[in-house]
Amino acid sequence: ASVARLTLSDFRCYASQRIDTGPEPVVLSGPNGAGKTNVLEALSFLVPGRGLRSAKLSEISRAEPGAPTPDNRAWAVAAKLETPDGSIDIGSGRDTQHLGKREKRVVRIDGATVKSQAALSEHLSAQWLTPQMDRLFLEGASARRRFLDRLVFGTDPAHAGRVSAYEHAMRERSRLLRNGQGDSGRPADPEWLHVLEETMASK
Repeated sequence: ASVARLTLSDFRCYASQRIDTGPEPVVLSGPNGAGKTNVLEALSFLVPGRGLRSAKLSEISRAEPGAPTPDNRAWAVAAKLETPDGSIDIGSGRDTQHLGKREKRVVRIDGATVKSQAALSEHLSAQWLTPQMDRLFLEGASARRRFLDRLVFGTDPAHAGRVSAYEHAMRERSRLLRNGQGDSGRPADPEWLHVLEETMASK
């Protein structure tokens, strides 16, 4: 799928912005502070997750000029996608109907509100690598594994279930090794440990 039209409302520095594109690669250029990264962040909200900056939803709302912080207004990102099966409209934004409670994103597909962000992955996938992620290549393997899992998830949505099963088995294995030692120092339930390790290996 490709983004044919991107529309922003009260998103970061944009009160209202519409960008029409084609299927060809797009290059954003401009001086520092022009809003290039804000456009990329907006695109990142067209897929499940916390977005490019992992920001709180309240931090994304556009602030009035001179205001010290963003206000409680709603923000929205919408796009028209061109897919092999035709065009589709998707969008996401901040739910301001329940301020003071746990914030959540509203997701709409062809004008209908859906229950979960996961529905977005059926229509679009996106990955990003930013300078802030440089430690991905310097620190432990777990962060790199999560990044590779996201890459696979972009082409195989079922991979999310495999990752969840693997992480559950890994937590159970760690708990067993930490708390399930018998008097001999061996795992109190070696058969269960074997099942967990088989599950991890299969994923």
